[in-house]
Amino acid sequence: MEWLQMNAGKIKRSTTKIKVTAPENEEYLYIIKKGTLNVSMNDSSASLVPGSMILVTPGKNLFIQNNNSAPCEYYVMKYRNKAGVDKENVEKDRSFMRDWNKIEFKPHDKGGVRNYFETATVMCKRLEMHVTTLNAGLKSHDPHRHAAEEIILMMDGRTEMQIGENFYKGREGSVFFMNSNVLHGIKNEGPTPCTYFAFQFE
Repeated sequence: MEWLQMNAGKIKRSTTKIKVTAPENEEYLYIIKKGTLNVSMNDSSASLVPGSMILVTPGKNLFIQNNNSAPCEYYVMKYRNKAGVDKENVEKDRSFMRDWNKIEFKPHDKGGVRNYFETATVMCKRLEMHVTTLNAGLKSHDPHRHAAEEIILMMDGRTEMQIGENFYKGREGSVFFMNSNVLHGIKNEGPTPCTYFAFQFE
């Protein structure tokens, strides 16, 4: 990535829709944290619950609204790559959304995983996203390296992340960033399962 920014936001109840337009050289990736967000994009509309996501590709519009009394909280990543816009993928319009309730949970011996997507986008030759549930006291895997840059966003629980030779504590709302080919590994340090988003960018 040439540039990446991550913010947390909140939307109160409103009778009007808010229009969001991604710049011509950036992608936006939204994650719903709390509450329900009403979303319209292209010809699709949905009421998205916590854990749901939206990808807005360069130059595209997103309309968001909160029809509920409780505020809706969300995270948004904004980024652009060093290579510039993939014009072929712009023409295909790679914008999409995923509803948490429609993502299958696949249990395994350490907890389980929800696989959201692995695809090319306007800004990435490969963007992969999943949510891991990791049981108490376990490591997701031994520390390892890979070419893709990676972000871990904590949904709940208590963790420790190794990045290089350093160790960092994390809990709900914590973000870990691993650059390309940096040694890293995460462990659940809490008494209950923890849950986190994982994003890989290439």
